[in-house]
Amino acid sequence: MIARDQQQWFYATPDGQKIGPVGFDYLIELSQTGRLDPRNDLVWSTALNDWEPAGDVEGLFERRALKRDLDSMAVTDTMASTGDYNATPIVSKAHSGGTGRLGYLMGVVVVPGLILFGWSFAATFIAPYAPEAAKPFIPMVAAPLAGLIVLVSTVKRLKNVGMSGWWVLGFLIPLLNLWLGFRCLACPPGYANVKKLDAIGMLLAFLYWGSLLAAVVLGGMALAGSLGELKKSGMLEDLMRQFNAMRSSALPDR
Repeated sequence: MIARDQQQWFYATPDGQKIGPVGFDYLIELSQTGRLDPRNDLVWSTALNDWEPAGDVEGLFERRALKRDLDSMAVTDTMASTGDYNATPIVSKAHSGGTGRLGYLMGVVVVPGLILFGWSFAATFIAPYAPEAAKPFIPMVAAPLAGLIVLVSTVKRLKNVGMSGWWVLGFLIPLLNLWLGFRCLACPPGYANVKKLDAIGMLLAFLYWGSLLAAVVLGGMALAGSLGELKKSGMLEDLMRQFNAMRSSALPDR
């Protein structure tokens, strides 16, 4: 039989999120920091027949002793075994539900795309009956709804991986938005605490970063080719002469 410390363990929170595989030492760390509830959180490994409350797994929680007389706490070390566990029953905020990877893709790509496509199709029938002043705005009616769905899906996805929903503002910052995109697309639930990708996450991470790298390489090649064509045609020299002329006219003679 495989030793307990060498087994792969999984745990599930009351909201249905299942995280793993993790080591037994990581479960002990969660229990000691109050992020694993002995009664409400379930754990499982191949050595168990079914999911069991975390508090029922031997060695995961230490028994908590209670002093017999609270008035004499400062002067006595006498403790009594009570059966209570040495962990505050707190559900980790890092696993507070949210949206998984598939739900995130549905929320930021599929559903908004269907809404925009459906509305653009419907707008062709609505436009002839709309006032002339309103016709230019009809195609844009569905955009706020699609944007709201993308925003909500992204916030829920960030919470799912164990991050604050306020990280959604990071998508406005270059380079940081690439890192956030990786977390939203590839990382499993609770990744902020576990720091471990599953097999699907590794595949998605490879595709994500590989696509970005390929886009950068192709963009650089296209830019280099465009500059080469401009140089051959003489347009680049003309642009430089125009730029120098504008700079000379803007700067006073010294």
